[in-house]
Amino acid sequence: MNKVAVVMGAVLGFAAMGAQAGVLDLSLGNNSFRADYNDALSNVLPGTSKGEYDVGAIAKPRNEDEFYQVHAGLLLTGDVGTQGVNIAAGLGGRLLYVNKDHENGGGLALGGKVEARLPQYNRFGLSASSYYAPSVVTVGRLDNSWENNIDLDYELIRGGNVYVGYRNLRQEIAHQDMTNDNGFHLGFRLKF
Repeated sequence: MNKVAVVMGAVLGFAAMGAQAGVLDLSLGNNSFRADYNDALSNVLPGTSKGEYDVGAIAKPRNEDEFYQVHAGLLLTGDVGTQGVNIAAGLGGRLLYVNKDHENGGGLALGGKVEARLPQYNRFGLSASSYYAPSVVTVGRLDNSWENNIDLDYELIRGGNVYVGYRNLRQEIAHQDMTNDNGFHLGFRLKF
């Protein structure tokens, strides 16, 4: 339980750095909890115009399936230029730290995300992200990591979205392939 408190404290501490325009994302899976905060990169690096940073954690605190992952990332973001659909995308990377059954390691995961909204139905949105860390950019007991997410959201109130999604997090830790988080989740995003 102390590890969960430390992880959540770190996420909320980073979130407080740019609380004026960020997005707090919280979700619950079958036996996992995920928290993420993202904000404009210009809030921490003045002079940057296109980009965002995010910090987050996934926790599975039950003893039989104990797993923790924290990350911090940067993305170059922008509009992809489509007409009739609002699509934004980001490319970049994340530094991540993983702890599974007292085995730990870290790495640099490269990837990105896509978010889409139809202008005439802009309360509905679809987002997807994928990050991959091959063995050449990992350290410790983490050999590779691949995280994929897809979410369908509805803006219930302005600045407050609820969503249902699917996450698959596969990793090789200490030479064992494992699926550390897999399944549907429910969550909400609060825009400040």
